Amino acid sequence: MNLNVLKVVPSYLILLLFLFHSNLFAGETIEVLGSPEDLNLKLTALLNKLDPDYYSDDKTRGFVYRYRNQWTNPYDFNIYIGKVSKTSPDSILRIESPRIGQEKMWKQIFEQEILRKAPHVAAVPITEKYHFVTQGLNLISPIASVGYNSWNSPLYSGRDTILSMAIYFLTDLILVGGTYYYAEQNLPKKNIWDNLANVKGAGNVWESPNAVGIFAALAVSRGIRAFDAWEDTAAHNKTAQFSWSFRF
Repeated sequence: MNLNVLKVVPSYLILLLFLFHSNLFAGETIEVLGSPEDLNLKLTALLNKLDPDYYSDDKTRGFVYRYRNQWTNPYDFNIYIGKVSKTSPDSILRIESPRIGQEKMWKQIFEQEILRKAPHVAAVPITEKYHFVTQGLNLISPIASVGYNSWNSPLYSGRDTILSMAIYFLTDLILVGGTYYYAEQNLPKKNIWDNLANVKGAGNVWESPNAVGIFAALAVSRGIRAFDAWEDTAAHNKTAQFSWSFRF
């Protein structure tokens, strides 16, 4: 692998990471009839039904209430409750998440559960996914695991899927490609006596003392994805327990 490639690829990885998290500054919003206090009771009841591992954040950013997930919660969210305006008695509910898919999923849940709005005509229910499948695919490739979890799941949008796959691909390319190149360049060299005695030199990169680094590099992305895959599957299956339908 050319060293110039290894120098250029990290800049694309940084750009993808930025794009992946950039929608933290965006979000989905709905208006709800009633006071923030009434809406707060409905929201906390819904969150407790899905997963009680969340907490109230005092840094409300101008809203009345703010809730965030604990790290043990498979969902990833910032949810705000505020007033539509100073003169309006109605409330506003805002959801932010690192993924566009989760933002849209929460909005559809709020519409069906809090607004009692019928699902879109194109909305469909979701079915269970399996931890052993996504973790098994992850051992082959994190990209395959992302593909399995994103298929027919409201947790992922198309952009989320592409960016997740691209980030894991580039992570493997940088780490595995870099360690492979290093191991290849550091194969044992024959000295003059070995040449005179016609001793066989190292045949391939796997005979390098640094070859173990390639397996260590492979383990990095798969270790990260193992946790992400658990979160994706757990969140998907919790959502699938209820009668909500989603438009993808």
